[in-house]
Amino acid sequence: MRKIKNKLFIICLSFLLIIFTYPALSIGKTIAKKGKGVVRIAVTMPMKGDFAFFGRQFIDGMLLSLNKRKASNIKFVIVNLPLSAGGKSIANLFDSLKQKGVSAVIGPLFEGQLKYFAKYSAKFKIPAITPSPVIAKKDLSPFVFSYGMTLKQEIRTEIKYARYSDIKSVSVIYPDNGYGPKILSYISFFSKKYGINILNTTAYGSNTVDFFNNFNGIVKFNGITDRHVSAAEKAELGVTKYDLMHGITKSTPDIPFDALFVIGSLPKMKLILTQLVYYNITGFPTFGLSSLDSRSFIEKNSFYMQNAIFPDGFFKNDRNEIVKKFSGIYKKTYGKTPNILSGEGYDIGGIIIKAANEMNFSKNNNRTGIEFYHAILKIKIFKGVCGISKLKGNRFEKSLYLFRYKNGKIYILKNPL
Repeated sequence: MRKIKNKLFIICLSFLLIIFTYPALSIGKTIAKKGKGVVRIAVTMPMKGDFAFFGRQFIDGMLLSLNKRKASNIKFVIVNLPLSAGGKSIANLFDSLKQKGVSAVIGPLFEGQLKYFAKYSAKFKIPAITPSPVIAKKDLSPFVFSYGMTLKQEIRTEIKYARYSDIKSVSVIYPDNGYGPKILSYISFFSKKYGINILNTTAYGSNTVDFFNNFNGIVKFNGITDRHVSAAEKAELGVTKYDLMHGITKSTPDIPFDALFVIGSLPKMKLILTQLVYYNITGFPTFGLSSLDSRSFIEKNSFYMQNAIFPDGFFKNDRNEIVKKFSGIYKKTYGKTPNILSGEGYDIGGIIIKAANEMNFSKNNNRTGIEFYHAILKIKIFKGVCGISKLKGNRFEKSLYLFRYKNGKIYILKNPL
């Protein structure tokens, strides 16, 4: 970490710090290389406030991409882009970047800002590559390239595995707000595509803590319906932690599905997974999102995660040589292990450098956004620590990892490398 900080400090002394005065956004040159021509790249991430931790994770990985690849003509400019930055601020940002001769933008991190990036990247002809995990068609323009792992990719990966595993029917528990309905639409679409039957779906509200009614909609509690269940009967159906430790169960529901999709935030996932075991609704694969790939969550809730299946876009302990080297350098440099944001930062930095190397620097001049846009289009395949991606339209499409937790261990079901 000290080496990186010292390097940045020395470089910052060599260049004037640029500060744009429009609200909530500040820009400063942080790293540059000498060369005949210059490609200026703006990196727009939250660098202050509640989400600064995520911005730094991404940038830490991105900076390491300079160590391996030829980056003699690259100049990175770090931009603080907070969650609060809206359309006016982002319009001013792109206007300023255009005046400063910026060739491309990396970002944004937040889904809500994508629509503005789509609008102004096209207006100012400055291409952007985003790691945002949720991307709708309306948020993409020809000048916005997608590299991040999307929720759609996660569901497609799981449904394809379910089909491969001869799972014929699933049920779904999902939140009725936020991204819940969108996730359900993905599950419905890919289930139909791959011939899997959705038996039942049940939505829960943001304040739900007791999921018995949801369970009652997807399994059969031996003829008991929620209309006839008193508080005492619910308690009788329930199972205490003491009972679980001694293998005693009081509920024997009929389970009609082969697998269950459980969608929600980690606090909701903890409640649902725990209560599934309490009511003895077990013995099948449980599909979740990449948020389940959390060491602390698994350690605390391992008892309730038997046969849990979840995807992710990066695996720091992969034995593949490219991942081993990256994880080792990251650990040595920063004193911590990388995560998916670090990996995506490293890969997007590599894509930027590869595109720059596609350009002709025979003259001592800077490269425009249009030129860099066409340079990105020349990258048909890119192999990074997050997998092998192929550029299709304006999306870098790649496969995901798929994991299963079983008997205290995490197994790789699918490896994109």
